[in-house]
Amino acid sequence: MKENADKHLDDLSRKVIGRSSLESPSFDFTHNVMAQVKAIAGSKITTYKPLISKSMWLVIALLVTSGIGYIVFGPKSESLWLQKLQLDDYMHIPSFDTNIDVSQTTLYVFVLFAIMFSIQIPLLKHQLNKRFK
Repeated sequence: MKENADKHLDDLSRKVIGRSSLESPSFDFTHNVMAQVKAIAGSKITTYKPLISKSMWLVIALLVTSGIGYIVFGPKSESLWLQKLQLDDYMHIPSFDTNIDVSQTTLYVFVLFAIMFSIQIPLLKHQLNKRFK
């Protein structure tokens, strides 16, 4: 029974396909489609605007750097507000010694890391910008 129905559907589909004519696109079909794609891609529906601007990132970096510099190179006595909290029994803040000894190997590693980091970030940014154009 199923074979008979499949044969009937097969014959019907052959008749329909045989009667229909082969349609071909217009001569400029590809050009028209690409023009429409470029028009859609060219429109600026949403533009990217970062939440934190470059100048604000600079201010944040300066504040963090100055805070770390004050902690490391600032006065060695504990602040008054910490003494008022009377947390001396629970926590001890060590005073940092400015005479930090770093081996040559460690210094080379940090310098090489900084150089590689400063090279990779612009390269990755350029690659991502090129990908999303």
